[in-house]
Amino acid sequence: MMRFVPLLLCALFFSGSALATDVVPAVGYFPVLPFDAPSDAEPQYVPLAANHPLDQPHPGIGRAIIVLHDQSRDASNALATLSALAGSDNNAVMIVAPQFLLPSDIARFADHLPDKGKDFANWSMDGWPQGDDSNAAPTARGISSFTVIDLLLMYLSDPQIFPDMRDVVIAGYGAGGNFTQRYAAFGVAAPRMAEQNIGLRYLVADASSYLYLTPNRPLGGTKGFGRADAVACPDYNAYPYGLDKLNSYARRVGANEAKTDYALRFITYLNAAAPDALPDSKCAALAEGRDDFARSGNYNLYLQSLYGEVATKTQNFMSPQKAGNDAVTLYGSSCGMSILFGDGICSPAADIN
Repeated sequence: MMRFVPLLLCALFFSGSALATDVVPAVGYFPVLPFDAPSDAEPQYVPLAANHPLDQPHPGIGRAIIVLHDQSRDASNALATLSALAGSDNNAVMIVAPQFLLPSDIARFADHLPDKGKDFANWSMDGWPQGDDSNAAPTARGISSFTVIDLLLMYLSDPQIFPDMRDVVIAGYGAGGNFTQRYAAFGVAAPRMAEQNIGLRYLVADASSYLYLTPNRPLGGTKGFGRADAVACPDYNAYPYGLDKLNSYARRVGANEAKTDYALRFITYLNAAAPDALPDSKCAALAEGRDDFARSGNYNLYLQSLYGEVATKTQNFMSPQKAGNDAVTLYGSSCGMSILFGDGICSPAADIN
């Protein structure tokens, strides 16, 4: 069984917001190591909030949700949102919310952390949403934020802890949506979950951009897709927008495997009908569309052009009519609730709510 260290400082979860249910969150430090670390290597730690204790078996729980925070890195609020939406289903679902710290977070809470936080993994602001390695420490190598999810999936699929686990959902909003979409392309845990007959779905909410699997980008209107202007934006196809200049985790998987397997992932994309007020304005993002709503529509057409009917059978793009650019209304839409807590079927008619 995986060893957890109790989290005594709840303030580390930035908002400190209370759950809108009777659930009391369990919190702890999740130990992480690169998969190729030597046997005597000391782990680093990632703060983790959950709606059930982390250090005991959970027979009877058949579903788990890993929820990724947005740029605020507020794992407590991410957990609170999902737990409130779950309501009475909290008893039957395990919700876990990892927190990807920045160096400034470590400095802020150093006086309250063991050894002043020297054993806590931390990432750059742009690094954690795309699976980059954490900042190396004097006694520890960096570890990909995607590897943290791999390890969490190993924990959730451990039959000694979750003997009845059947479904896992990875959900992210905003920067967490960016994370989830890239992890869906490169995450290595999907085959292992399938071998154990555990379903794995992804919910990408309000992502600001998408990983393209070829150098083509939308040309606008009815022009379809073609090469973007590499003179105006030389790195438009660099990761995390494309498959050039991959980080170390993505390189280990490989561009060809990501392109081959992506259409096999069960992914639902949720976006509000109104564009986000502050979209990603990098030229590589603008090559995907003028704003997040346009980028979502373009990516839908792109996947259909790339994979044909295969993509339409595994991936849905939805814009719930009453949802805004926030996690609560997107997750709480009919489609979001079906993916998170229901049968995973999301039809256009179901989201006219």
